Amino acid sequence: MKDLKENLLVGFISLIVLVWTIFPIYNMIITSFKPWREVWMATYFPHHPTLEAYITIINQSYFRVHKYWLWLWNSIRVSLEVMVLGALIGLLAGYTICERSALRSFIKGTARMISLLVYIFPASLLSIPIYILLMNYHLLNTDIGLALSLATLVSPFNAWMAAEYLNSIPKEIEEAALVDGASTFQVYFKILLPLIRPAIIALSVYSFIFSWNNYLYPLLIIQDEDKFLLPVALGAFLQADDDPWHIFFAAGLIYAVPPLVLYYAFRRYLVSGLFRGAVKI
Repeated sequence: MKDLKENLLVGFISLIVLVWTIFPIYNMIITSFKPWREVWMATYFPHHPTLEAYITIINQSYFRVHKYWLWLWNSIRVSLEVMVLGALIGLLAGYTICERSALRSFIKGTARMISLLVYIFPASLLSIPIYILLMNYHLLNTDIGLALSLATLVSPFNAWMAAEYLNSIPKEIEEAALVDGASTFQVYFKILLPLIRPAIIALSVYSFIFSWNNYLYPLLIIQDEDKFLLPVALGAFLQADDDPWHIFFAAGLIYAVPPLVLYYAFRRYLVSGLFRGAVKI
């Protein structure tokens, strides 16, 4: 009886959290199908559903979305750059600080600890020194400057995860390859990397989504309208109270499609990639 009550309580709390989480998304969806005259009406379903907002975005016929597809492509391109840079830096740094590295244990342990401690500082606090650094190297208002900034933020976590995953691989595999005459370079790229493919995919997806959802750094670094990322461009909707929110919500839903596709394409790798490294094989 006690277990039944506990299960009912947990189920009830979970239901409340689920509704609390899903309702804003549901509100976005139904509002995107409303005509302008119904946007401010508190209804759970549009009385006259229409594709007006989506047609407006496709045709780019509203001035706040007049370069929507260009901005969307900018977001995709920068996120792919961060995905490659973040995963590459994380994998190389992870191998350096993992247990099989030739560095001293104290140095490796300290590096792993620091790779997580850096996240106690908010990204907004690091924005000023990163902005000054990019300005000194003339990388402001460039894709590579933005990609390097975002990769800097995501790489410490990637390095820690890659190190933990590499630690889960038996050292005997590497030792056998070295005995057969393989170099450290060959062991890493031909043996270890294929074994940690789920981790590579998980870190790549994490880097992509981290970049995709970032608003502050694209806002600070990019000034040219043609180089805007979509979150920054859509922020213009917040400058007035009478903007067509159905178009804003439709634009946001379209913007959510690429990471959803990426997630569902590789979801079977994500759980194993992010959690398998916590358990020794």
